[in-house]
Amino acid sequence: MKRVRCLYRVSTVKQLDKNDIPMQRIECIKYIDMMPEWKFDKEYIEKGVSGYNKKLEDRDVLQEIRTDAINKEFEVLLVFMFDRLGRRDDETPFIVEWFDKHGIEVWSTQEGQQKFESRADKLINYIRYWQSGGESEKTSIRVRTKQKQMIEQGINIISVPPYGYRMVKTGVFTKRGVERKTYEIIPTEAKIVKKIFDLFTEEGYGGIRIAKYLNEKGYKTHKGLEWSYSTVNNMLRNPIYTGYLCFHKTSVPIGGGKRKRVTNTREWIYSKDKIPEFQIISEEQFEKAQKIKKSRKNKNNQCEEKNKEYFKYQTKGEMLFTGYIICGGCGAKLTTRSSKRKIKLEDGSIGYTKYSYYACNNNSSGRKCICKQKSHKSNTIEEPVLNEIYKYFDLLETRDLSEYVRKIHKNANDNEGKQIRELEKNIKECFNKNDMLKEEIINVIAGKSTFSRELISELIEENKQKIEEYEKQKRELEIIKRQKEINFEQTMKVKKMIPDWKEVLKSCSIEKKKMILSSIIREIIVFDERIDIHLKISFKEFLETAQKLDFNKIRESNPKVFENMSNIGTSKLNT
Repeated sequence: MKRVRCLYRVSTVKQLDKNDIPMQRIECIKYIDMMPEWKFDKEYIEKGVSGYNKKLEDRDVLQEIRTDAINKEFEVLLVFMFDRLGRRDDETPFIVEWFDKHGIEVWSTQEGQQKFESRADKLINYIRYWQSGGESEKTSIRVRTKQKQMIEQGINIISVPPYGYRMVKTGVFTKRGVERKTYEIIPTEAKIVKKIFDLFTEEGYGGIRIAKYLNEKGYKTHKGLEWSYSTVNNMLRNPIYTGYLCFHKTSVPIGGGKRKRVTNTREWIYSKDKIPEFQIISEEQFEKAQKIKKSRKNKNNQCEEKNKEYFKYQTKGEMLFTGYIICGGCGAKLTTRSSKRKIKLEDGSIGYTKYSYYACNNNSSGRKCICKQKSHKSNTIEEPVLNEIYKYFDLLETRDLSEYVRKIHKNANDNEGKQIRELEKNIKECFNKNDMLKEEIINVIAGKSTFSRELISELIEENKQKIEEYEKQKRELEIIKRQKEINFEQTMKVKKMIPDWKEVLKSCSIEKKKMILSSIIREIIVFDERIDIHLKISFKEFLETAQKLDFNKIRESNPKVFENMSNIGTSKLNT
């Protein structure tokens, strides 16, 4: 009697019937009963294992079968259909042949035995899995296209809700009678989501520090686990918190393998419209979080070199300007140092107190520095710099820049708008030409045209390429136009926020103060006799407009505040 072992496999857990695969088992048992020399010995089950995406080396059950085959534990391997063994044309045909070489007969209840008695058998074996692989690819394309369409339409297809939400029934049923579910905000968790984004964007906390904060407060994740850096980081990248569904944040590589994160957010699939009932944080705060993440990834100095927006890399410690304060003598950074000082306590005993100061990095490392003063107490730098920042805010607050900013914005907007209208005209002309060419094809078929079908096809294809190019240019201009609109809106917000910034800087936490200052100040250069403060405001329209105002009067009224505003995006204050 030949010992027969059966393999049952389904690609997804949704295909299971009460955590089982009864259909394949029933068919295999029936087939064994028809073979008098066969005796059922054992079954192997793969639940929710893709035969296309998952490589053979990653399929534990298949590796177990191979081990048992080497140990001569059975003689026949039976499956419902051969694609249950796999659908990868670069692997599965060869594993089937491997079983045959090791004396194991491979059978299917629907296709019989796969033999290797001739070259034709090998070719048939390969073609079978080549076709299976093709069917898997087609199925995958259909599924992805459908999922993309549903997400774009705002239909949720994700069964596991992110932190801050629960799943609720919608009362809407699919064609198969399954009730759809969607997200509902959990108010208590939504508060924690807001706190996470506030800590990141306003206090300068990193993912590890946020996770530690949440764990110290006793908060748990959905699964009742402690918070980790990766959990926090994934939340900070998830656009669902702004009201947009998002899909395809992970994917299986072409040719199979382990699922990986899609790092390029442009490849993600988003709902076309915002779903207000999903929104927990503002889009502005989310965008700020993405800029901070990108800035930190580039280690800030790269952002400076590329003239990108800078954010404080870390906000630990008590010193305000660590990271962008520089020694005027040698150009090295002033780093934070700490030391202990003896003090006499109330009971007469001797104790120690810790104090921090800025020190030239070159001097601390034994390298040359021409400055006389090698270290600076925090109050000798931070107090005068903050006073000059307050003066700067007072100066901007007194100027009415709104009308000037609007004019600059209107001119820039009209420029892109005119180009977009011209492109739309070109696109329309190309479509009209293609309609005429398609009508001419009818004349060609009827033998009434002097043009050939090949020429018309070439002209149609040429117009299609022109349309694609025009539409690409149009999209790029629309992005530029939209960005200018955002910059304009942000500029007006900055104008309104100036009084708030002064009050916030005077009363907020040290972490928030560092975040605000790092977005305003490009660098601080400390000389023996003076301190130069270089400001960096990201809104060019704001500074260009300030330059067009009665700048001489401003200089005369407060010469110490503005020494030079010649560089767009940078102001220089002396103290």
